[in-house]
Amino acid sequence: MNSRGRRSIFTLILTGTLATLVGACSDLTVPDLNNPSVSDLTENPTAAVIATATQGLLATTRDNVASMVEFLGPMGREGYAMSQDGAELVGIVATPLNGANFPGNTLWGTPYEAVRNANLILAAVDAVTGLSDDHKAGIRGFTKTLQAYNFLNIIVTRDKYGAPIDVGGDATGDPAPFASKAEVYSHIIQLLDDGQQDLQAAGSSFAFDVTSGLSDFSTPAEFLEVNRALRARVAAYTEDWQGVLTALQASFIDTTRSLDYGAYHTFSTNAGDQVNPLNDPSFFYAHTRIRADAQQRGDGSLDLRAQNKVREVASFTVSGVTSNLVFTIYDSPDSPLPWIRNEELILLRAEAHLNLSQTDAAREDINFIRVHSGGLDPITTTDPAALLDELLYNRFYSLMWEYGHTWIDMRRYGRLDQIPTGTGDPLVFDAMPVPESECSPRDSRPAGCGQIGGI
Repeated sequence: MNSRGRRSIFTLILTGTLATLVGACSDLTVPDLNNPSVSDLTENPTAAVIATATQGLLATTRDNVASMVEFLGPMGREGYAMSQDGAELVGIVATPLNGANFPGNTLWGTPYEAVRNANLILAAVDAVTGLSDDHKAGIRGFTKTLQAYNFLNIIVTRDKYGAPIDVGGDATGDPAPFASKAEVYSHIIQLLDDGQQDLQAAGSSFAFDVTSGLSDFSTPAEFLEVNRALRARVAAYTEDWQGVLTALQASFIDTTRSLDYGAYHTFSTNAGDQVNPLNDPSFFYAHTRIRADAQQRGDGSLDLRAQNKVREVASFTVSGVTSNLVFTIYDSPDSPLPWIRNEELILLRAEAHLNLSQTDAAREDINFIRVHSGGLDPITTTDPAALLDELLYNRFYSLMWEYGHTWIDMRRYGRLDQIPTGTGDPLVFDAMPVPESECSPRDSRPAGCGQIGGI
């Protein structure tokens, strides 16, 4: 047995966490459980405790996704966190990254916290009294979907380094082994597909409330569409193009609906809740390429997304990086943060068609987004290379500052060298480092430990 200290995700102790999560979902009707703890879930699970813990998964996941935007956005040069004192460029674009003090370590610890909470729920749901079998199935399906989503957030940040997946064992034992990137994705797919089966076996309602950001997906049958939407994203990330199309057929993709239709993480100014941390125009600046590289509409004006998602402000410079643009996407403290939207699903379908050499269908979906989201004229080309350029252009403008899509996309297509750099932001990375707290307990240090440089 490893004799050194075991400070890793394998040893996360969650006592008291559930009580914190209850307060974070303030738009839910949550019973007063008098500070529920892990022991309530593991030793005396009740329907109320299970419901609260399931709701709490949304709060932990929400916190992680806001951080995804803050850190992955700069890596893809969508925007920057720029300190107002001008002392430094807050982010990960200028110096090598070190897992010992990397601020993006939260993109490891927070999703693993959600994974461990999900494991506790799944272990407890069979023992709980007062829940029907169909309600138990609904809890399993919802929980597995959120667990898969958190594993996805882990692997898109660490990519080639892989990550542990067997994190539900003895907290005093050796750290969970690292799985390869392919193994992590296989685990995510299994969780989503198992979640699909559970949601199909569930009844007409959940045994818990969901946030207003899931108001259109508040039943097991409706939430199954979110599960399949995420499954389509994962299929694209694993280059399973037919799998993308299959998953989308059971998702909420719909060209007759708003492009903003979808699942959202919610925030509020209510006591005990959290405001949207991305609503900070004095701190988050947009990259000037958003307007400089935008295509023109027929009347000579810019792509509507370049007009509407950012606005001009006084020019500001930090560490050699200058911007005169700030985002308007999250214009109030209670602005919701997209989980997955109809617009992304249409672009995923275009991507699948393109990679299956179905260029006419790919062009049709790309043109739909160009016209309805960008206000641009349709294109006529069916050249695969030109269509791929168009696809990535539209993914950048449609999905910017929502998840970190640009950095992920450019890595997926071997285009990280096309991410713009300058004297203040010279480095581009292909993965984040593994936190030192995950490395030091191990006899053999995994790849990604220590300092990593740009590509």
